[in-house]
Order: sequence, then structure tokens, then C-alpha cells
Amino acid sequence: MSSKDIPSLLARQTLLDRELVRPAAAQPVRRLLPWLDVVVLGGTAIIDRGREAVLPVVEELRARFGERKMLILTGAGIRARHAMGVGLDLGLPTGALSELAATEAEQNGHLIAALLAEDGVSYVPHGTVARQLAAHLVAGPAVVSNGYPPYGTSEFPPAVGRLPQHRTDAGAVLLADAFGARRLVFVKDGAGPGGRVPASTTGLPVDDLARELLGTAKHVREFRIVDGLSRGALTDALADKDTGTLVHA
Repeated sequence: MSSKDIPSLLARQTLLDRELVRPAAAQPVRRLLPWLDVVVLGGTAIIDRGREAVLPVVEELRARFGERKMLILTGAGIRARHAMGVGLDLGLPTGALSELAATEAEQNGHLIAALLAEDGVSYVPHGTVARQLAAHLVAGPAVVSNGYPPYGTSEFPPAVGRLPQHRTDAGAVLLADAFGARRLVFVKDGAGPGGRVPASTTGLPVDDLARELLGTAKHVREFRIVDGLSRGALTDALADKDTGTLVHA
């Protein structure tokens, strides 16, 4: 070993080696923001429906600001489908399609942040969420960002086709788990069957991958789905009331 080398178990190894990372992976993981509530507003389900759906949800969020600190994530909606359709016609790879969709989700995030601006809420990009979320939440009651995970051009290639597998629902689970959030609530245009159901339940109004991620998550072992078109459902979920569908690992 030369003077330019650093003694390390990673020398000539890879983090894909399960045996190599097992000692570190087996250690307890600290919750970074154990008081955080993550609320996901569906792009197609809520935001694309316009003021009739969006404004009541915004008012329900605003009403809880004195009691909760929130990370509000937005989905992409119908514009992302159009953008990805054009991207597929142009032969763009999966990573580029993911970035196109994330841009549409970001536009929805700016819209929601503008509606909550008078409360001190701003939109922040993923980089700022990763490094400065706590500081922004000290300054205000909530932060808005988009729900797409920041894989970008490094998005995993799917087994079939080119569409990115990590979309808003999966990204929200990953972000909530990374911060050790207290609660994860999906606001959709339907709540599913209601009650407490296992993640293996089919027909839920969330991506299948979001359900699968509960099995490997460190902190987020359940999430709740509420009908954002039903006034008061989100308020009840944030008040720890049994509403909508609770999906557990």
C-alpha cells in the first residue's frame, strides 16, 4: 500500500457486496426528523382537478400548521404523461424521462407553495431538502418539494420498457424513510378499501413499488391513504384519527 492509499475495507471492493456492508447495515439508524409529517398531493388525483379540489386541501393543510411541521410533496399529473410520451417518441432513455416528469412535479410544487406563501411556505429543490430541510422548517411551518426521487439520469432501468419505476409515490416513501418521518399521508381521489390492510393488498391508489418499499424501509413501516375530495379526511389523518386506508408492512 502506497502513501496515496487509505487503509479501508472498501479497497478493491464495492458497496454492492452484501457481506461487506452487513456490519454497518445492522446498526440502528437514527431518525433525523422524528416529528416530521410528510403529505403527498397526487398530481392527477388532486392538483389536475383545479381549484375545486386544490383549495380545500390547501386550507386543511394551513389549519394544521400550528401543530405540525410538514414536508408537502407534489406529483406530476397528466402533463408528465404527455412529456414522457414525447420523450418515448424521441427515443430518450429512462433517466431523461424521469427528469422530464420530475420537472412537471416541480411545477405543481411551485403552485402549492404559492398558495401557502402567506404562511411562510416556500418551494425548495431536492438538494435543499437534503441539506437544509430542518433549517427551513424552523423558519416556517412547512416546505414544499416534488415527490420524484432525485435519481435523475441515474434512474434504474426497468425490466420492461423505458418508463421510470420510481415515481411520486415511491419517492415519497424513500424521502420519508430517509428523514425518519413520523407520518406519511397520501392525498388521492379515493382512499381504497378503508381500515388497516397489508402492503400486499392490490387495487390501492398508490404505485405498487411504494407498497413494496415498506418491506425494506428502516423507519416508515406504514402509510395512510385519504380521499382529498372528502372534506376533513386529511385533517383527521393529521390528527391521528382512524380514517382512509392504513397500509402496513
